[in-house]
Amino acid sequence: MRTFALLVLALLLPTAAGYAIVAAVRVSRRLAESRYRPAAAESPERLAADLRRLRARLETTEASPGLTAKNNRVGILRGAYLDALRDACQQLGVSPPPGGDRACQADIYQAEAALRERGLDVRETAAH
Repeated sequence: MRTFALLVLALLLPTAAGYAIVAAVRVSRRLAESRYRPAAAESPERLAADLRRLRARLETTEASPGLTAKNNRVGILRGAYLDALRDACQQLGVSPPPGGDRACQADIYQAEAALRERGLDVRETAAH
């Protein structure tokens, strides 16, 4: 009886290993596809709110004297603002400011003006 069990195991083991390999390949392909699937676009209202919030925080941080690690904070906020600005430009068909995180202020102003022409004002409006 033991010989019979070993014979059955010897016959089924390669088949089980083959199924395991096929399953692993399928799972890895699904994971790879899900990583490269583009994220859902944010709503224009959400983009505008994020841009206004980041711009206000950036301006406040830049204007704060004696702030600990001010250069680091300004750099991080500026990078986050430029990322959000690039997303908004892409969604509304406006060319983003060139230079990535090193974009000059004039190019940022041009992109903001182009967004404003498309109905997305990135500056906080004063409350009346």
